[in-house]
Amino acid sequence: MKLATPRLSLAPLDPAADAEGLHAAYGDPEVMTWWTRPATATAAETQRLLAEENARSGAMLWTVRDEGGTVVGLVGLLGAVEIPGLTWILARHTWGRGFATEAAAAAIEYAFTHAGLDRVEAWVEASNARSLAVCQRLGLVRQGTLAQRYAHRTHPHEVAVLGLTNPQHKQEPTPVLRVEPVLPVTDVAATLSLLRAVLSGRVSFSVGEPVEVAGLVLGPWSVGPSIRLVTASGAQSAPVTLALDAATELDELHRRAVASGAGRVEPPTEQPWGVREFTFELPEGHRLVFSAPA
Repeated sequence: MKLATPRLSLAPLDPAADAEGLHAAYGDPEVMTWWTRPATATAAETQRLLAEENARSGAMLWTVRDEGGTVVGLVGLLGAVEIPGLTWILARHTWGRGFATEAAAAAIEYAFTHAGLDRVEAWVEASNARSLAVCQRLGLVRQGTLAQRYAHRTHPHEVAVLGLTNPQHKQEPTPVLRVEPVLPVTDVAATLSLLRAVLSGRVSFSVGEPVEVAGLVLGPWSVGPSIRLVTASGAQSAPVTLALDAATELDELHRRAVASGAGRVEPPTEQPWGVREFTFELPEGHRLVFSAPA
Protein backbone atom coordinates (compact mmCIF):
# COMPACT_ATOMS: atom_id res chain seq x y z
CA MET A 1 0.00 0.00 0.00
CA LYS A 2 1.32 3.44 -0.97
CA LEU A 3 1.36 6.18 1.66
CA ALA A 4 1.53 9.94 1.33
CA THR A 5 2.42 12.87 3.60
CA PRO A 6 2.36 16.61 2.84
CA ARG A 7 5.87 16.49 1.37
CA LEU A 8 6.66 12.83 0.79
CA SER A 9 5.41 9.77 -1.03
CA LEU A 10 6.04 6.27 0.31
CA ALA A 11 5.88 3.22 -1.94
CA PRO A 12 6.49 -0.42 -0.94
CA LEU A 13 10.19 -1.19 -1.21
CA ASP A 14 11.37 -2.71 -4.49
CA PRO A 15 14.99 -3.73 -3.80
CA ALA A 16 15.94 -4.04 -7.47
CA ALA A 17 14.40 -0.74 -8.56
CA ASP A 18 15.22 1.31 -5.46
CA ALA A 19 18.75 0.16 -4.61
CA GLU A 20 20.49 2.75 -6.77
CA GLY A 21 18.68 5.64 -5.09
CA LEU A 22 18.95 4.19 -1.59
CA HIS A 23 22.68 3.58 -1.99
CA ALA A 24 23.16 7.32 -1.31
CA ALA A 25 22.24 6.50 2.29
CA TYR A 26 23.47 2.93 2.72
CA GLY A 27 26.78 3.68 1.02
CA ASP A 28 27.53 6.76 3.13
CA PRO A 29 29.77 5.98 6.15
CA GLU A 30 28.46 9.03 8.05
CA VAL A 31 24.84 7.93 7.63
CA MET A 32 25.78 4.38 8.64
CA THR A 33 27.59 5.51 11.80
CA TRP A 34 24.60 4.38 13.86
CA TRP A 35 23.71 1.32 11.81
CA THR A 36 24.10 -2.33 12.69
CA ARG A 37 26.62 -2.84 9.88
CA PRO A 38 29.16 -0.78 7.91
CA ALA A 39 28.33 1.17 4.75
CA THR A 40 27.78 -0.86 1.62
CA ALA A 41 30.47 -0.61 -1.06
CA THR A 42 28.25 -0.79 -4.16
CA ALA A 43 24.62 -0.43 -5.21
CA ALA A 44 24.58 -4.18 -5.81
CA GLU A 45 25.53 -4.78 -2.18
CA THR A 46 22.81 -2.35 -1.12
CA GLN A 47 20.31 -4.31 -3.21
CA ARG A 48 21.28 -7.58 -1.52
CA LEU A 49 20.89 -5.98 1.91
CA LEU A 50 17.49 -4.53 1.03
CA ALA A 51 16.31 -7.85 -0.38
CA GLU A 52 17.28 -9.63 2.82
CA GLU A 53 15.44 -7.10 4.99
CA ASN A 54 12.37 -7.11 2.76
CA ALA A 55 12.15 -10.92 2.82
CA ARG A 56 11.94 -11.16 6.62
CA SER A 57 8.59 -12.31 7.95
CA GLY A 58 6.36 -9.37 8.89
CA ALA A 59 8.54 -6.68 7.28
CA MET A 60 6.72 -3.58 6.04
CA LEU A 61 9.18 -1.26 4.30
CA TRP A 62 8.59 1.80 2.13
CA THR A 63 10.93 3.75 -0.13
CA VAL A 64 10.61 7.46 0.60
CA ARG A 65 10.56 10.04 -2.21
CA ASP A 66 10.47 13.81 -1.97
CA GLU A 67 8.12 16.15 -3.85
CA GLY A 68 10.29 15.88 -6.96
CA GLY A 69 10.14 12.08 -6.94
CA THR A 70 13.76 11.61 -5.86
CA VAL A 71 14.50 8.67 -3.55
CA VAL A 72 15.63 10.10 -0.21
CA GLY A 73 15.42 7.13 2.14
CA LEU A 74 13.63 4.16 3.62
CA VAL A 75 11.12 3.81 6.48
CA GLY A 76 9.03 1.01 7.90
CA LEU A 77 8.81 -1.90 10.28
CA LEU A 78 11.44 -4.62 10.55
CA GLY A 79 10.54 -8.25 10.03
CA ALA A 80 11.41 -11.35 12.05
CA VAL A 81 11.11 -9.53 15.39
CA GLU A 82 8.71 -10.26 18.25
CA ILE A 83 7.74 -6.59 18.72
CA PRO A 84 7.41 -4.53 15.51
CA GLY A 85 10.60 -2.50 15.16
CA LEU A 86 10.40 0.96 13.65
CA THR A 87 13.29 1.80 11.30
CA TRP A 88 14.29 4.67 9.04
CA ILE A 89 17.32 5.88 7.11
CA LEU A 90 17.71 9.05 5.04
CA ALA A 91 20.37 10.37 2.68
CA ARG A 92 22.59 12.90 4.44
CA HIS A 93 21.66 15.85 2.22
CA THR A 94 18.05 15.61 3.47
CA TRP A 95 18.88 15.80 7.18
CA GLY A 96 17.38 18.62 9.21
CA ARG A 97 14.20 18.95 7.15
CA GLY A 98 11.91 16.80 9.28
CA PHE A 99 11.59 14.04 6.67
CA ALA A 100 12.36 11.24 9.16
CA THR A 101 9.59 12.33 11.53
CA GLU A 102 7.11 12.80 8.68
CA ALA A 103 7.82 9.43 7.07
CA ALA A 104 7.96 7.50 10.36
CA ALA A 105 4.67 9.03 11.49
CA ALA A 106 3.02 7.72 8.31
CA ALA A 107 4.46 4.24 8.93
CA ILE A 108 3.17 4.28 12.52
CA GLU A 109 -0.29 5.37 11.41
CA TYR A 110 -0.39 2.51 8.92
CA ALA A 111 0.82 0.05 11.56
CA PHE A 112 -1.91 1.07 14.01
CA THR A 113 -4.81 1.85 11.66
CA HIS A 114 -4.39 -0.69 8.85
CA ALA A 115 -2.15 -3.42 10.22
CA GLY A 116 -3.85 -3.43 13.62
CA LEU A 117 -0.60 -3.59 15.60
CA ASP A 118 -0.83 -2.82 19.30
CA ARG A 119 2.66 -1.30 19.63
CA VAL A 120 5.88 -0.39 17.89
CA GLU A 121 9.35 0.16 19.28
CA ALA A 122 12.60 1.68 18.09
CA TRP A 123 16.14 0.73 19.13
CA VAL A 124 18.34 3.85 19.03
CA GLU A 125 21.95 4.20 20.08
CA ALA A 126 21.96 6.26 23.27
CA SER A 127 24.32 8.87 21.77
CA ASN A 128 22.34 9.29 18.53
CA ALA A 129 20.77 12.66 19.36
CA ARG A 130 19.09 13.10 15.97
CA SER A 131 17.18 9.82 16.08
CA LEU A 132 16.31 10.24 19.75
CA ALA A 133 14.80 13.64 18.85
CA VAL A 134 12.75 11.99 16.08
CA CYS A 135 11.44 9.45 18.60
CA GLN A 136 10.48 12.23 20.99
CA ARG A 137 8.54 14.07 18.27
CA LEU A 138 6.76 10.82 17.40
CA GLY A 139 5.75 10.29 21.02
CA LEU A 140 7.88 7.22 21.66
CA VAL A 141 8.74 6.73 25.33
CA ARG A 142 11.99 5.26 26.61
CA GLN A 143 11.35 1.81 28.08
CA GLY A 144 14.85 0.61 28.89
CA THR A 145 18.47 0.23 27.80
CA LEU A 146 20.45 -2.63 26.28
CA ALA A 147 24.15 -3.27 25.73
CA GLN A 148 25.11 -3.91 22.11
CA ARG A 149 28.29 -4.47 20.14
CA TYR A 150 28.04 -4.66 16.36
CA ALA A 151 30.57 -6.75 14.47
CA HIS A 152 32.20 -3.72 12.81
CA ARG A 153 32.53 -1.75 16.08
CA THR A 154 35.57 -1.89 18.33
CA HIS A 155 33.64 -1.08 21.52
CA PRO A 156 30.22 -1.90 22.98
CA HIS A 157 27.59 0.81 23.33
CA GLU A 158 24.21 1.46 24.90
CA VAL A 159 20.98 1.20 22.94
CA ALA A 160 17.81 2.91 24.15
CA VAL A 161 14.59 0.97 23.58
CA LEU A 162 11.68 3.34 22.97
CA GLY A 163 8.06 2.33 22.53
CA LEU A 164 4.67 3.63 21.48
CA THR A 165 1.35 1.88 22.08
CA ASN A 166 -1.70 2.02 19.81
CA PRO A 167 -4.09 4.58 21.35
CA GLN A 168 -7.05 2.66 19.88
CA HIS A 169 -6.27 -0.39 22.02
CA LYS A 170 -7.03 -0.73 25.70
CA GLN A 171 -3.80 -0.43 27.63
CA GLU A 172 -3.25 -2.64 30.65
CA PRO A 173 -0.83 -1.56 33.40
CA THR A 174 2.63 -3.07 33.15
CA PRO A 175 2.52 -6.07 35.53
CA VAL A 176 6.12 -5.68 36.74
CA LEU A 177 8.05 -2.42 36.60
CA ARG A 178 11.32 -3.63 38.05
CA VAL A 179 12.97 -6.75 39.46
CA GLU A 180 15.36 -6.26 42.39
CA PRO A 181 17.45 -9.24 43.52
CA VAL A 182 18.16 -9.58 47.25
CA LEU A 183 21.59 -10.71 48.48
CA PRO A 184 21.87 -11.88 52.09
CA VAL A 185 25.38 -10.99 53.29
CA THR A 186 27.31 -11.11 56.54
CA ASP A 187 28.28 -7.41 56.56
CA VAL A 188 25.93 -5.16 54.58
CA ALA A 189 28.07 -2.03 54.91
CA ALA A 190 31.26 -3.79 53.79
CA THR A 191 29.54 -5.46 50.81
CA LEU A 192 27.92 -2.16 49.86
CA SER A 193 31.32 -0.47 49.83
CA LEU A 194 32.80 -3.32 47.79
CA LEU A 195 30.07 -3.28 45.14
CA ARG A 196 30.19 0.51 44.88
CA ALA A 197 33.91 0.28 44.11
CA VAL A 198 33.48 -2.42 41.47
CA LEU A 199 30.16 -1.35 39.91
CA SER A 200 30.31 2.44 40.39
CA GLY A 201 26.86 2.12 41.97
CA ARG A 202 24.94 4.65 44.05
CA VAL A 203 23.38 3.96 47.43
CA SER A 204 19.62 4.48 47.20
CA PHE A 205 18.90 3.81 50.89
CA SER A 206 20.36 2.22 53.99
CA VAL A 207 18.66 1.27 57.25
CA GLY A 208 20.10 0.52 60.67
CA GLU A 209 23.28 1.13 62.62
CA PRO A 210 25.13 -1.04 61.80
CA VAL A 211 23.42 -1.21 58.40
CA GLU A 212 20.94 -4.09 58.13
CA VAL A 213 19.33 -3.34 54.76
CA ALA A 214 20.61 -1.22 51.85
CA GLY A 215 19.92 -0.61 48.18
CA LEU A 216 22.46 -0.09 45.41
CA VAL A 217 21.36 1.46 42.08
CA LEU A 218 23.60 0.51 39.14
CA GLY A 219 22.93 3.51 36.92
CA PRO A 220 22.78 7.32 36.86
CA TRP A 221 19.02 7.67 37.41
CA SER A 222 16.60 7.37 40.31
CA VAL A 223 15.27 4.10 38.91
CA GLY A 224 17.08 1.36 37.09
CA PRO A 225 18.88 -1.93 37.73
CA SER A 226 19.51 -2.35 41.45
CA ILE A 227 20.52 -4.80 44.16
CA ARG A 228 19.19 -5.01 47.71
CA LEU A 229 21.53 -6.19 50.45
CA VAL A 230 20.23 -7.64 53.72
CA THR A 231 21.88 -9.06 56.80
CA ALA A 232 21.95 -12.83 56.41
CA SER A 233 20.19 -15.14 58.80
CA GLY A 234 20.67 -18.90 59.02
CA ALA A 235 17.79 -19.52 56.62
CA GLN A 236 19.32 -17.15 54.03
CA SER A 237 22.77 -18.64 53.71
CA ALA A 238 22.38 -20.35 50.30
CA PRO A 239 24.56 -18.67 47.62
CA VAL A 240 22.80 -16.65 44.92
CA THR A 241 23.93 -16.13 41.31
CA LEU A 242 23.24 -12.78 39.60
CA ALA A 243 23.76 -12.19 35.88
CA LEU A 244 24.73 -8.57 35.13
CA ASP A 245 24.59 -7.28 31.56
CA ALA A 246 27.37 -4.67 31.36
CA ALA A 247 27.43 -1.76 28.93
CA THR A 248 30.94 -0.68 29.98
CA GLU A 249 34.19 -2.35 29.01
CA LEU A 250 34.28 -5.81 30.60
CA ASP A 251 38.05 -5.69 31.08
CA GLU A 252 37.75 -2.53 33.20
CA LEU A 253 35.08 -4.18 35.36
CA HIS A 254 37.34 -7.20 35.75
CA ARG A 255 40.26 -4.99 36.74
CA ARG A 256 38.19 -3.29 39.45
CA ALA A 257 36.95 -6.65 40.75
CA VAL A 258 40.52 -7.97 41.01
CA ALA A 259 41.70 -4.72 42.63
CA SER A 260 39.03 -5.02 45.32
CA GLY A 261 40.94 -7.98 46.79
CA ALA A 262 37.67 -9.56 47.92
CA GLY A 263 36.33 -12.92 46.87
CA ARG A 264 37.43 -14.93 43.85
CA VAL A 265 37.57 -13.47 40.34
CA GLU A 266 37.72 -15.68 37.25
CA PRO A 267 39.28 -14.40 34.00
CA PRO A 268 36.98 -13.21 31.17
CA THR A 269 36.07 -15.86 28.61
CA GLU A 270 34.13 -15.71 25.36
CA GLN A 271 30.93 -17.75 25.29
CA PRO A 272 29.30 -19.46 22.26
CA TRP A 273 26.23 -17.19 22.54
CA GLY A 274 28.16 -14.07 21.60
CA VAL A 275 29.24 -12.54 24.92
CA ARG A 276 32.37 -12.30 27.04
CA GLU A 277 31.87 -12.91 30.72
CA PHE A 278 33.62 -13.40 34.02
CA THR A 279 32.49 -14.46 37.48
CA PHE A 280 33.14 -12.55 40.69
CA GLU A 281 32.42 -14.69 43.75
CA LEU A 282 31.74 -12.76 46.97
CA PRO A 283 32.99 -14.01 50.35
CA GLU A 284 29.53 -15.46 51.15
CA GLY A 285 29.62 -17.52 47.95
CA HIS A 286 27.26 -15.30 45.93
CA ARG A 287 28.32 -15.26 42.27
CA LEU A 288 28.10 -12.12 40.11
CA VAL A 289 28.37 -13.12 36.45
CA PHE A 290 29.29 -10.08 34.36
CA SER A 291 28.72 -10.25 30.62
CA ALA A 292 29.15 -7.84 27.70
CA PRO A 293 28.80 -8.21 23.92
CA ALA A 294 31.81 -10.02 22.52
